[in-house]
Amino acid sequence: MKGFLQRVFTKRRETPITYDEAKEMAGSPDANVRGTLAQRHDTRPEILYFLASDNDSSVRRHIAANEATPVQADVLLTDDIDDSVRGSLAEKIAHLSAGLTPNETDKLRRMTYEALDKLARDQAVHVRQVISETLKDIAEAPQPIIQQLARDAESVVCGPVLQYSPVLSEDDLLEIIEGSSGRGALSFVSRRRNVGEKLSDAIASSSDKDAISHLLGNKSAQIREETLDQLIDRAPDYPEWHEPLVERQTLPPTAAGKLARFVAENLISVLERRKDLKKDQLDAVREVVQRRIASGEFEKRDESPEETKKKKGKKADKSADTDKGSKTSSTASGKTASASAADEEEEEGEPAYDKAIALHAKKKLTDKEVAKALAANDVKFARAALSVLAGIPPEAVTKVLNTHSAKGVVSLAWKAGLPADLAVKIQVKLGHVPPSQTLNPRNGNQYPLSEDDMNWQLEFFTGMATSGLR
Repeated sequence: MKGFLQRVFTKRRETPITYDEAKEMAGSPDANVRGTLAQRHDTRPEILYFLASDNDSSVRRHIAANEATPVQADVLLTDDIDDSVRGSLAEKIAHLSAGLTPNETDKLRRMTYEALDKLARDQAVHVRQVISETLKDIAEAPQPIIQQLARDAESVVCGPVLQYSPVLSEDDLLEIIEGSSGRGALSFVSRRRNVGEKLSDAIASSSDKDAISHLLGNKSAQIREETLDQLIDRAPDYPEWHEPLVERQTLPPTAAGKLARFVAENLISVLERRKDLKKDQLDAVREVVQRRIASGEFEKRDESPEETKKKKGKKADKSADTDKGSKTSSTASGKTASASAADEEEEEGEPAYDKAIALHAKKKLTDKEVAKALAANDVKFARAALSVLAGIPPEAVTKVLNTHSAKGVVSLAWKAGLPADLAVKIQVKLGHVPPSQTLNPRNGNQYPLSEDDMNWQLEFFTGMATSGLR
């Protein structure tokens, strides 16, 4: 892709050559000479067509990538034995086809589409994938080609157009997901921008739990209240739905109370912080929470942040009035458990941040240092290290960690460049995510979320932090 765009937008400074010189280069025994000729934009069409049958695949690759190559040669190259030749051709043809207008000759358009259609059915997955990736967001892409790609059996081929292509209508997508055979079509469709209610209903009524999870996490998806209610009724069996349900921008009137019956305690807090819940809805949540506490499912809850702050203030005043003897005694006996807890509740101190900055400047702020801090329960330094490594302000890091969101904390660890297995410890130690709710690495060392998902999480949380919502 990059190479093609460079060729398109960069002015080539080619020393003109005569027709006889071009013929001599075409007959050269040196493949490099013929390859140079194959790349020129001023090479005569008949010579380019001749080189399309060259014995050297590198020469044919140059012909396939050259936008000056006549369409007849492109059609010839669709049957090339070398996958890389057909891949280069696919990239070029896909771009060029989108630019064809009704003013082009019918023959030219027909031959170009013929070549593109053939490549979209190529036996090599890579070739079809190139076509799909190139055409995925082009509104003028040929509809029959997009339809073909969207129904491809390989997810790397159908996925890009299913998720992004503006050519596919809602009816097209409904038909495609109705006939899908477990290749992940629903998951791709569920991540499209502005998914309509009909599509949401179709996805929600399926048995594809991953697609439904993506749908619930899609902020632009339009989901009817009735559909959300049905998903909430099914949600106790699918923990991965809980967080996106709790974080939906709008919820049915009875949703909060129903969700409170089964979501984890950290998500209860998210529910209680929602600004759109009315008093009766909040009361319903709290009533359910009290029942879960009474049943022993939850421990007795701590005071609200405001109450905790008041108590700390009173405690500080009282401490200031105590005599020096009692202070000395306390120091001599070491920190009490309550004092240690108070230390952990303090805001991140500047010394820890300064230490992290200094280590980073010396290129010594590594994942080992973070792991060491976690093992020693040095919360302040671990938080500061995350801030410095991720390049995110400390207040934003605090915001992410205080949400107890597994996705948010994982995204923070990823931004900091830390290993995926260390992200699990960070979820538990700093984010206080229950072990049963942590997101674990895929394949041993890969982050469990896509880069797009993690970037979105960070944008969301850092936006909250910088807007003063504390």
